[in-house]
Amino acid sequence: MTPRDRLAELAARLRAAGLRPTAEELADAVWLARWTTSAPAADGADGLRQQEDPAAPPAPAPGEEPAPPGDGERPARGAERSGPVSLHVPVRPDSPAAHAFPVRAPAAGAVSGLLGLQRALRPLQTYRPPLPRAAAGRLLDEAATAEQGARRGVVRPVFRPAERRECELQLLMDAADTVSVWEPLLERLRQACERVGAFRDVQVRHLHRGPDGEPRIGTGPDPAPAGLRPPDQYRDTTGRRLTLVVSDCVGPLWREGAAQRLLYRWATGAPLAVVQPLPPRLWQHTALPAEPGTLVREPGGGGFGLLPDGYGPAPPPGAVPVPVLLPTPRALGSWAWLLGGSGRRTARGAAAWVLPDHPARPAPPPESGPRTPEARLRAFRATASPGAFELAVHLTPVPLVLPVIRLVQETMLPHTGPAELAEVLLGGLLERLPDIEGAPGPRYDFAPGVADRLQGMLDQDVAALLLKHVSEYVTRNFGRGVRNFPALAVDRLTGRARYEAGPDLDRLLGDEAGEAEDPGDELFAEIPARVVRRYLPVRPVPDLLDDAERLLLQWRSQHDRQSLRQALALADSAVAADGGERARLLLGQVLRAAAQAGAGTGPARRRELLRRAAGLLTGGGTDTALERAAVCHELWLAERDPAWLREAEEVLRSLAGRDGEPPRTERVRRLRLGRVLLETARAEGGSRAAAAAARELRAACELLEATGAAPRRRCAALLDLVAAERLGGAHAPGELSALLDRADRAADAADGDDLRLRCLLARAAVHRDAGDWEAAGRAYDRAESHTLRDSPERCELLLEWGGMLLDRAGDPDRAEGLLREALTGAPDDAPLQGRLHLMLGRALLERHRRERFLPDLYEGCDLLEHAARRASGPAERAEAWLALGGARRDFPDSGPGGGSSSAEAAYDAALREARQAPGQPRAPVTAARALHGRGVLYERLGRPGAALADYRASEAEWRRLAERGAVPAGEAEEELRAVRGRMAEIEAD
Repeated sequence: MTPRDRLAELAARLRAAGLRPTAEELADAVWLARWTTSAPAADGADGLRQQEDPAAPPAPAPGEEPAPPGDGERPARGAERSGPVSLHVPVRPDSPAAHAFPVRAPAAGAVSGLLGLQRALRPLQTYRPPLPRAAAGRLLDEAATAEQGARRGVVRPVFRPAERRECELQLLMDAADTVSVWEPLLERLRQACERVGAFRDVQVRHLHRGPDGEPRIGTGPDPAPAGLRPPDQYRDTTGRRLTLVVSDCVGPLWREGAAQRLLYRWATGAPLAVVQPLPPRLWQHTALPAEPGTLVREPGGGGFGLLPDGYGPAPPPGAVPVPVLLPTPRALGSWAWLLGGSGRRTARGAAAWVLPDHPARPAPPPESGPRTPEARLRAFRATASPGAFELAVHLTPVPLVLPVIRLVQETMLPHTGPAELAEVLLGGLLERLPDIEGAPGPRYDFAPGVADRLQGMLDQDVAALLLKHVSEYVTRNFGRGVRNFPALAVDRLTGRARYEAGPDLDRLLGDEAGEAEDPGDELFAEIPARVVRRYLPVRPVPDLLDDAERLLLQWRSQHDRQSLRQALALADSAVAADGGERARLLLGQVLRAAAQAGAGTGPARRRELLRRAAGLLTGGGTDTALERAAVCHELWLAERDPAWLREAEEVLRSLAGRDGEPPRTERVRRLRLGRVLLETARAEGGSRAAAAAARELRAACELLEATGAAPRRRCAALLDLVAAERLGGAHAPGELSALLDRADRAADAADGDDLRLRCLLARAAVHRDAGDWEAAGRAYDRAESHTLRDSPERCELLLEWGGMLLDRAGDPDRAEGLLREALTGAPDDAPLQGRLHLMLGRALLERHRRERFLPDLYEGCDLLEHAARRASGPAERAEAWLALGGARRDFPDSGPGGGSSSAEAAYDAALREARQAPGQPRAPVTAARALHGRGVLYERLGRPGAALADYRASEAEWRRLAERGAVPAGEAEEELRAVRGRMAEIEAD
């Protein structure tokens, strides 16, 4: 149908409805329809709308009816909450990383007090220029014309004089380095002046320093030469243009005297004032020091006079006073009141004297050398207000760009304003950084050493509260206003939990996501992913697999459960419709991601998802094999069945030597194989698997270096290599230190505190293996500075540190202090509670053996009983029962819980739990020691036959451990020597 036919059909339908539109009315209707109706949805629009609605259910499979909502199908309320997305300030000129995308973050609200300023400026409505009024035009008086026509019967126009405002206002903003600080103030003044109803026009212009050092005026803050004009073009000699200069008077134009000479020329022709946002106590340190007194305006207009307070020196001959005003309703209202009257008027205020040949301000004497951080802080505190110093302290954890600084003021320090901000910017603590494209205004950084000293004054809890409040403000106001600034929404999971094993980055992000560089930008807020979901650039795709892959990538970047649910629905539909290897691979990837995300109700659901993924990944493609190996690794972590590790190793070894594969495939294969072998070495013991893991991980590290992989990925691989070399025990002296140095450099390049913490813990373990307790303690002490108080990372660090002091260094007193601190900070439901009770109980028992202090024995036994009840698995429970058996064996028979029967019961429980922990490398060691301890108990009870049987069983267990290489050779020989010695004594008797 042609457009003419459609138009004819429209007219026919309107006539059938009883309407008779004219051609003009029909044209108007068609034109309006163009702007009032929405365009038809493009391909993929339904999927996009579903994505934008966080509560929308997953799309049904093709050909299926949508399932009716039922109570049983309704997701839990907590499941709808999406993971956090970090907002960063862009600080790099290059494009953002793949897992970051640009958004507009809400800025802090405008400066309040607009209504008060409007009231203060109302006297300007009666301001009249000194020259006669210009001839006014005429306007049609519609009411008078209608009334006269009705009376006379003839319509003739009636005119009235046109009323127009006589004056206009010019706001001249100093375009110095601090121009961005005062932009909210300038906007507030502009709005107040426009709304007061006193000016026919309000213009905002900017004062620049030209190439020749003279003042130039432009229409914006950009000093483009094409937009700058001589200031005399904007000079008014009629008195009709009032000028307010907004400046802190510390820029180069003021220091050189050029701005003062400009004020002198302009002040002789029209009213002029300087709005000085700095507090009056700092005015004497600027290039326009103001003197307090009484401002006077004589009849007939003209400039202002000043009657100074006190008996200071007289102004220079020919000097003209220029009012200097605070940006407050009181100061601006006094200036407006002086201008709004016709007679002589006076008001309290301040003014600065300017000369036609105003001299430059003397340059400060050169500093003898670089200023120390202490000197900078002393100078700042000597002049800064309490609010400015408090603001400087609160700015240490955030990126120093003006929008973020204002967010800190809005959320944490609402009693501070632009004046305190200017004190910080001009107080010598900060340095201006080079401008880059995409940054939200000028960037600053603390002078070297200053931030470290200020951070010591900011409590860690306050720093965490700062991030919380800024994040809440951004979440509440995201996308709701027009005052926004550019930011990057970045995948929070790239900065994963600090105390995780090496493979966890791959398990959380996938191999491709791990290739992306860290953004290198500075965090200032964390908000739910659902808040920014609509801002992710999404292109509509008709293909189910492409759409599912995009949603999976979106989940990896945002950790948004809604995206993962939609990807799962689409991948399921693709498998049902196609069933090819690509669809099965994608569904397996989504299922593994769902298991990692904690989908479902617990470990059983996680195992179910992983087993389903394993059943799908049966193809012969390389990507399918790599994914199946990853799923097998996940199943090992979930079920602790060594068969999954063996299958993962077999799959990865089968991929070796395939032709035509990209370099990434070999790199991923070796890295995953090395980590699988490392898990095998940890589970089964023995140096053979550890040596094989070290070979694969070393090759993977070299491939990562050669291909320029992300520093975070390289660091994680190097730390896994160090762990494998430690387990193997065949490394050359100094080799592990060299690997750790490389890991340190990669962690510094990635700028990740979590990686630095892992590097320091690995270095402490290396020193611990070498018996260098002091060096290990220093490494633990440095690692502690990278943890938060009462955090799980800190508790685990203290547990490891205390365990070293107890088991290796033989220092139970220091171990007790560290373990008690960890136990105090750990949550009651933390998984490490059982381990903490076990280690602290052992520390007290060790001290009792040395000092024979019975309260240590009683408390130690109580802690061990708690450990046996709260342990996370049978191997840990076996250790607790073993230690408790030794303690009860030493108990006085009259003491609580003492006696041979309770000790025997503890040893029996240790043996029972150890035999129920297959695959745990230390469980056989615990069983061997429990047999030895029970034999000692039987020997004391006068039961040599039972003791000899336990000693022989313990000897056999230690021989098996030594043959498998499951324990160090020295440990096995020492234990065998002790057991055989007891056996020899019994047999000799």
